[in-house]
Amino acid sequence: MNKEKLIESIFAKKFIFEKEVLSIKSEKDKSEIMHILATNLVHDILKEHLNFVYLNKLSDFTLKHIVNILFKEIASEWVMFAMEVLDYSKDEALDELQKSKRIKYVHSLAEDYYKNYKEFFYLEISDSFIELLGLMSPTSDKVKLVNAVINSDLMANRSVLNINNFEQLYQRVEAAKNAKNIQVRTLQAKLSNILKELNSKDISAKKKEDLLLVLPKYEEKNKEITEKKLETFDPSLQRVQMAIFNSLKNGSNKT
Repeated sequence: MNKEKLIESIFAKKFIFEKEVLSIKSEKDKSEIMHILATNLVHDILKEHLNFVYLNKLSDFTLKHIVNILFKEIASEWVMFAMEVLDYSKDEALDELQKSKRIKYVHSLAEDYYKNYKEFFYLEISDSFIELLGLMSPTSDKVKLVNAVINSDLMANRSVLNINNFEQLYQRVEAAKNAKNIQVRTLQAKLSNILKELNSKDISAKKKEDLLLVLPKYEEKNKEITEKKLETFDPSLQRVQMAIFNSLKNGSNKT
């Protein structure tokens, strides 16, 4: 197939665009790519609009930029494909993109991906609220932001959650931190004892063999606990996180 026919097919059939330009060969591929993009947008590209850790006020929060950024990411993938596979210059690649209805075509792909995978974005956004709480102190300048979220449509079921202000949330955060620290300290103490025994001059070969078998398991468990999100350690925080997620999912905030 020559270049012209390949380009025509790429911009005519979604599965060809996905296979050739985005290297998507299965639904699993697409899901993994969208998960990476959601993480990247919330924690980097659009963090001032989507990530509560970086928001200064609730009015800064908006979802309206997501599709445009997805469009830019997809368009960039086309440019890279055209340059690397078709041996086009960047300007030639952009010229091809701007022909006929191709811009609209790529934008429709971005809209479609957001529609089908928006829950990835909502999960990252709701997680960022709990992350913010974990970084705060009672005197933080973000207390006003947290109270604004509590009293907004993002937490529509706050009466059910029995959360009315930052102080109540902060108590749950402290409880979660303590629960996590206890588990971490317990595992680290166990690891320390194992390493101490392994370094003992009096250790038997059998004991050493047994300890070397269990050591990686404790190391993995320690890593797992350390990386667990704060809401994992407190049901109230889990409910808050899910309340924000569900509000976004149900369209309570369409900005």
